[in-house]
Amino acid sequence: MVKIFVGGVSPSVTVDELKKLFEQYGQVNECDILKNFAFVHMEKEDEAHKAISKLHKQEFYGANLTVEYATSKIRNTTKIYVGNVSSKATTAQIKELFEKFGKVVECDIVKNYAFVHMAKEREAMDAILNLNDMPLEDQKIFVTLSKNLGFLLGMLPPPI
Repeated sequence: MVKIFVGGVSPSVTVDELKKLFEQYGQVNECDILKNFAFVHMEKEDEAHKAISKLHKQEFYGANLTVEYATSKIRNTTKIYVGNVSSKATTAQIKELFEKFGKVVECDIVKNYAFVHMAKEREAMDAILNLNDMPLEDQKIFVTLSKNLGFLLGMLPPPI
């Protein structure tokens, strides 16, 4: 999977609209908009490269997009979904919790949930078993293996 950074996203753009734009070039596994930027995860390297080359500096909903590879390409990691994340929680706090069980390759908070990528599956499973239902700030977090949860969260249509 290839993670793409998209800058200059117009505030009127929805996740579905941005996803459709990138789907012209290949399979999109995830798409998250955060303020005026987004991360799009595409399945194949060649499709991601094509999307980047075609969409960089293109106008979309009145704004010129910056489309480039995200600074880290995550490969061969186990991805964990962390739900019910308090607005008071920080990425550093979540990373610190998971690092007790093994190497954290990447950690991103998106709205009230987060994704943690761990280097080893066994360590990720230990983290899931031990951290699910643990209090973080003022809420108990929900921790599970990540699937394409966008459709469950109402952000994406259900997979076909």
